[in-house]
Amino acid sequence: MKKILTTCITVFVTIVSVNSQTKLGQIQGLIQDVSGQPIIGVTIMIEKNNIGTSTDLNGKYVITRIVNGVYTLKVSAVGFQSQKVEISINSGHTVTKNFTLLEANSQLDQVIVKGKAKTTKIQEKGFSVNAIETQLIKSQSLDLNNVLARTAGVNVRTSGGVGSDYNYSLNGLSGNAIRFFIDGIPMDYYGSSYSINNLPIALIDRIDVYKGVVPTELGSDALGGAINLVSNQSLSNFLDASYSFGSFNTHQVALHGQWRFNSGLTTKISTFYTYSNNNYKVWGKGVHYADESTGYKAVEFTKDNPAERFNDDFQTASVKLDVGFTQKKWADQIFMTMLVSDLKKGVQTAQTMARVFGKVRNNERVIMPSLIYKKTDFFTKGLDINAFAGYTYSEGVLIDTSYAQYDWRGIVIGTRESGGEMGYDGKSQFTQKEKSQVYRFNATYDLPLELKLGLNYLYSATEITGEDPFTPEYRIPYLEPQNIGSHFAGLSLETIQFNQKLHANIFLKYYGYNASINDLEYTDKWEIIKYKNNLNNWGGGFAASYKVQSDLILKSSLEQATRMPSPTEALGDGVTINNNPFIKPEQSFNVNFGAILGRYSINSKQGIKVALNTFYRDVTDKLLFTVLDGQGNGEFRNIDRISGFGAEFDLNYDFDYKLKFTLNATYQNLRNNLKYEDDGRENIVYGDRMRNEPYFLANAGLEYNVTDFIQKNANLFTYLHVGYTHEFFLRWPSLGSAENKSIVPTQLVYDAGIGYTFPSQNFVLALDISNIFNQQVYDNYLLQKPGRAIFLKVNYRISK
Repeated sequence: MKKILTTCITVFVTIVSVNSQTKLGQIQGLIQDVSGQPIIGVTIMIEKNNIGTSTDLNGKYVITRIVNGVYTLKVSAVGFQSQKVEISINSGHTVTKNFTLLEANSQLDQVIVKGKAKTTKIQEKGFSVNAIETQLIKSQSLDLNNVLARTAGVNVRTSGGVGSDYNYSLNGLSGNAIRFFIDGIPMDYYGSSYSINNLPIALIDRIDVYKGVVPTELGSDALGGAINLVSNQSLSNFLDASYSFGSFNTHQVALHGQWRFNSGLTTKISTFYTYSNNNYKVWGKGVHYADESTGYKAVEFTKDNPAERFNDDFQTASVKLDVGFTQKKWADQIFMTMLVSDLKKGVQTAQTMARVFGKVRNNERVIMPSLIYKKTDFFTKGLDINAFAGYTYSEGVLIDTSYAQYDWRGIVIGTRESGGEMGYDGKSQFTQKEKSQVYRFNATYDLPLELKLGLNYLYSATEITGEDPFTPEYRIPYLEPQNIGSHFAGLSLETIQFNQKLHANIFLKYYGYNASINDLEYTDKWEIIKYKNNLNNWGGGFAASYKVQSDLILKSSLEQATRMPSPTEALGDGVTINNNPFIKPEQSFNVNFGAILGRYSINSKQGIKVALNTFYRDVTDKLLFTVLDGQGNGEFRNIDRISGFGAEFDLNYDFDYKLKFTLNATYQNLRNNLKYEDDGRENIVYGDRMRNEPYFLANAGLEYNVTDFIQKNANLFTYLHVGYTHEFFLRWPSLGSAENKSIVPTQLVYDAGIGYTFPSQNFVLALDISNIFNQQVYDNYLLQKPGRAIFLKVNYRISK
């Protein structure tokens, strides 16, 4: 590790020293509308070398480090007419050029320019990252899981319908190795309602997907990657409402808006409500019944005679209110925020569909106040800070008090004397209470020689207690307090050199972890034993990209990363996941190398963009959930070593900025590389491909936009998407005979949709069809996802 960091620093300093000998010029200015108001988020690009920037909260922009020459400067913004102007740059001089933009009649071309500019700026950095604009798909009835599953290198697995459990994999690393953020704040503390599988896409402007190597500014112990959801950052006044209705009695209402007064007082609100019966049809293995008429032999339901899910309803509501000030001398943004959410759902099955429940319920309530502060040029020019503090109280209740036992016909087939459907230890009504606090601080400072220093610190602490009026013995450890805390600190040094051709970033990370975990031991009576666990570790790496020419960028990144156990992994959930006092951090050595070509213009109307990324992962002490009994209960355990390589390919073709074709594929070859067990015996699954992990994925999509459709200034948007997942083994391939191996079958699913934007651009109607051919779809073994589903969505926006 020390050798790697020493080499990175040496190369970094050499690059800066060589490049600092050249005197370069810069362009700066102010962009406003005809009324004199500054315009935020305007894209300013130098066409010759495709470098640029965007305006800040005050409508100002600066493009630095430009070599001598004459350039064409292009200015574009959503809702405004583009402008071009010729600029002459002299050595060491600053050119000031201001613009006044006129409103545009049609917004389609400007939307495309905006999406390209923002995502390009992120993807030109050395990190392996996909930046996804949601502008064109916000009106569709798509959830964020669906959108991200179409991205190269990303695999999203859900256990059922709306509101079901989910698991992400990025280039082979999965589960809690992937961290989720909203505007850079960890989403772990927002509760289940405000998670990536429930948050409406209408609230999100862009999604950044980092694979393998994660920048320090996200401030977390993400091991395999990070997904950052970026909300609307403009200061315009607006109110946006949407309503979606569809199959399985699914309803989703979302309302979000913002109002800023001349004094700078700003209020934001985002609220949504989702309900679904999730009563879709299921059949096949595990979906059966047996009674006297069958001689008590299991009879499977079929596609022609399917069963219907009957205790899988889902309901969630969430309100988030922000009140504060923006664009003040003492703060760019300062907000007091209150989030309140509520979730209620039925629990239909256990780990597979062989066990079905009729009355088990799961409820959760969350209250989270927080404070956000952002300021550029804090006390001194070039110092930017971003601070966050939050407190979360959540209360989750699992209700399992029924005496009745059900089968897939939805009828009672028997009773249990002591009650309880899930377990065999009697009734339970377990309430788990979590009290969490999180503090995050980010700072960057511009140094001479085009260097930028970054500092990030994150502290979080969680205390978990429980209550159960029936108090089964196995639950005793979960009633007393258990605690977990973690520290993360990151230090980075970033530079852009050689006329913005080279982007380089080196970083150092510190991880700290402490936990107090209960265990139950029996001598002459049951008693709780407390285990203390204190760990710390260091990591670091680099990310770099080089623009070989305007259409070709080479990228590389490397990191030695650590991930501390999450509260659920270490402390359990008191229901199906046991705590583990001896759990260890997961560590990985991650390498990425890739290239981006494009957008390369084939001719005046056609363009193509191709991205290729290769990766290597070497994981030690990987955390995997291990089933310990016939009811699917278990605990997270460390597997000593998993390593391997993979590659992903991503192609985008567009014609006249109207027709777009996308194709991506991912192959990953991760294997068990532990040759000998701790006791010296040879590991019988040594060399096996990673169990329960897809290794080949592909997506293809076709989109078409029609302007002035039926009415002038009206737009029609259509899409067709195909997703493919190759079959894979549930368990280690070496175990069991061929006829007894459990396989998650190959998936091939077609989705389509159409949306119509009326001339006012404020009203949109959209129709979506998922799983068009009603295929039996699995992400997890014997846990079927919904078949064909149709959704209609209405969007209305008021802006000023």
